[in-house]
Amino acid sequence: MRFKKSLTCIDMHTEGEAARIVTSGLPHIPGSNMAEKKAYLQEKMDYLRRGIMLEPRGHDDMFGAFLFDPIEEGADLGIVFMDTGGYLNMCGHNSIAAVTAAVETGILSVPAKATNVPVVLDTPAGLVRGTAHLQSGTESEVSNASIINVPSFLYQQDVVIVLPKPYGEVRVDIAFGGNFFAIVPAEQLGIDISVQNLSRLQEAGELLRTEINRSVKVQHPQLPHINTVDCVEIYGPPTNPEAKYKNVVIFGNRQADRSPCGTGTSAKMATLYAKGQLRIGETFVYESILGSLFQGRGLGEERIPGVKVPVTKDAEEGMLVVTTEITGKAFIMGFNTMLFDPTDPFKNGFT
Repeated sequence: MRFKKSLTCIDMHTEGEAARIVTSGLPHIPGSNMAEKKAYLQEKMDYLRRGIMLEPRGHDDMFGAFLFDPIEEGADLGIVFMDTGGYLNMCGHNSIAAVTAAVETGILSVPAKATNVPVVLDTPAGLVRGTAHLQSGTESEVSNASIINVPSFLYQQDVVIVLPKPYGEVRVDIAFGGNFFAIVPAEQLGIDISVQNLSRLQEAGELLRTEINRSVKVQHPQLPHINTVDCVEIYGPPTNPEAKYKNVVIFGNRQADRSPCGTGTSAKMATLYAKGQLRIGETFVYESILGSLFQGRGLGEERIPGVKVPVTKDAEEGMLVVTTEITGKAFIMGFNTMLFDPTDPFKNGFT
């Protein structure tokens, strides 16, 4: 058998959304932090992402991550997230998958008689503190996992965006939950959130993301490399009575998140909190287009003096950020050794 390289992956899903985690086989990726590793992969080695995410090994809605040794002090694992369109600075569902995989596959050791195992991820957006909650009577079976996300905040409120017909003028909130999101009610687009309407939701989401990045400048006040709206979060009434809202997030190359989206849940919670519609300590349940659920909880707020974003009224008082915890369930579906044959015309994927 002839092959140029091989990569070892764990194939998972979190509440329905794919999470292909590359655990070994990568060449050395330079960078003094995960943001620099992400940039190097994007600029010099994007063929790896394409080969892993795109057909014939992947599909139009594939999602995944590369695992690395951590760089930041206190972290257990480094991680860079990817999809069919490129790279993201943070991902909630894949962080939940990585925390689960680290415990269930023995990447990290589990203390004897532990019931909750801490796993700290070093991401391009900062440190994400995870916890794998073990099933009673087991040593490594994870019942679900929680992540404490990077600080989240409402960035800009009631931004008017004009889209082509039939959509017209819509008002969106821009919020950060690890990535920048444009958050829009489904009723403004005239589309119910359902699997049957998925292609229309993808079209509207892609149009909105393109237009908002063309007409609105965003910039994370503390992380210079984060300066685009990467995701569009369309929300509406829930189907499940436990949930506050149902949503679908459009990202990448017209991808639709099958899970409720972890970073999107944080962004929505930060928006609701800034508007006085959610309290710290209150549980927020978000439903996906498939009906799966994430449980969110606000852990605390903080003002960062001297730091402001467009919604900041008092620069001296500073920007309001919220710490959120997201809980969901990830499943291991298989272990995958990918081979790359140099004579294969599609070794680096196709769309």
